[in-house]
Amino acid sequence: MGECRELEPLLVAYVDGEVAPDQAVEVQAHLSRCPPCRQRVEGERAVHVVLRARKRELVPAAPAGLRRRCAAACPSTAPAAAGRRRLVPGRWVPLSFAATVLLAVAAVFFMGLNGSVEALATQLALDHMKCFQFAPEHTEVDSKLAGDAWHRSYAWLINVPRSEPVEQLELLGVRRCLSTQGASAHIMYRWRGNPLSMYVLNSQPKAAVSPERLVSRIGQEAVIWTDAGRTYAVVSRGERAELERIAHHMRASAR
Repeated sequence: MGECRELEPLLVAYVDGEVAPDQAVEVQAHLSRCPPCRQRVEGERAVHVVLRARKRELVPAAPAGLRRRCAAACPSTAPAAAGRRRLVPGRWVPLSFAATVLLAVAAVFFMGLNGSVEALATQLALDHMKCFQFAPEHTEVDSKLAGDAWHRSYAWLINVPRSEPVEQLELLGVRRCLSTQGASAHIMYRWRGNPLSMYVLNSQPKAAVSPERLVSRIGQEAVIWTDAGRTYAVVSRGERAELERIAHHMRASAR
């Protein structure tokens, strides 16, 4: 973790190809032995791809007040002090500024694409990558208690699929999904050691999704369906057939 904290300020510049050669070698060596940082870099690259592809649409989609705050928060472009080898981290920042901006405007932009399933899959894939920057590695969560806590906080019921050791499915917790303007529950799991998210939106897109739809977005697979006026999505990486199988299992548990 100490080495991760030391190198984290270099990761964004590394993705942009803006680090010195010796720093690039150091970052590459660290990534070769650190899966969490490697995943962070992969997510950063995916975010940059979306930003570059959609920059013309994203700028007008963001409210003027948000654009002013983003401009004020931009890191200084002044040259680094002579002899300074790397940035000194003031605090642990799991996401880059670019990723934070993109996620802030995602609800404005992506949900404005006619409410399409593809747009929803993109938004949830981004949120999935963001939230797992903060996820606990291992925890014990009671699915019934987690569902009851959600009901007390937000006044609508959800059935939280429990951990399944046989499926190597471990429940980590339930949180409110902010990138969908708080309209969904984000149920977080480890599945075969990898991040997996289940989203429950208390609404459904203009076109109902039945039977299940499998959509690939920014390196993630999303299985999406609607049931009884709600939208459900399971997001992860892995073999499509295996993801569809675990999503089918979770669908039965969430009813």
